[in-house]
Amino acid sequence: MRMIKAWFRRGFMLPAAAVCSLLVPFTAAQAALVNYSFTGSIDGISPVLAPVSGSFQFDNSIGGSDGAYNGAVKGFTITIGGALGYTSSFSSGANAVTISQNLPVGGGVVDRWALATAVTGPELSGTGYTPFNFDLRLDKQGGGLFADTDLQNPPSLGAVSAARWRLFFEDADGNPAVFLGSLTSLTAVPLPAAVLLFGAGLISLVGLGAGGLRNLGGSRV
Repeated sequence: MRMIKAWFRRGFMLPAAAVCSLLVPFTAAQAALVNYSFTGSIDGISPVLAPVSGSFQFDNSIGGSDGAYNGAVKGFTITIGGALGYTSSFSSGANAVTISQNLPVGGGVVDRWALATAVTGPELSGTGYTPFNFDLRLDKQGGGLFADTDLQNPPSLGAVSAARWRLFFEDADGNPAVFLGSLTSLTAVPLPAAVLLFGAGLISLVGLGAGGLRNLGGSRV
């Protein structure tokens, strides 16, 4: 028992406590980044022939005004499978999320959660066209989707009237082309379980250590 007391007096508990203290700001920083994956289809093409999948990441702590949050998007990728086999990914730019209430559209109004990001990728099948922009829009006709225009996570597909995406291309002369379609799923991607277990394990170890210190303090051996 005297040996165990000596270990604690010499600071063998400090490394665990230090790691735990470092974990707190790391977790806070990670909490601001929100990850989503999605699947979809291209208008006029069976999802079996050209399945669409992708993901995006945004920082929900970014400031903005009037519902516009430039620089919020931090990552993106989209893959069109099947015979096309094409992938486009994130590039620096405005990379914005916008939250709109009662936006005039087609003679009515919608509440809209929208993401737009600059993208990059290879030339499309020898056509001379390369990607430059992607956007998606989650609309609820008639409004009522949001309480305010603060930056927030996207609504579920079940809460909206339309969930549309577009991938824009252009050639060397600036002539545009576009793939467009609908989202069929949108899923939040949590932190990996291993990361969560690691953090919980560290906290448990520190808790056990603190309990041990209390027990030792009350021991007369």
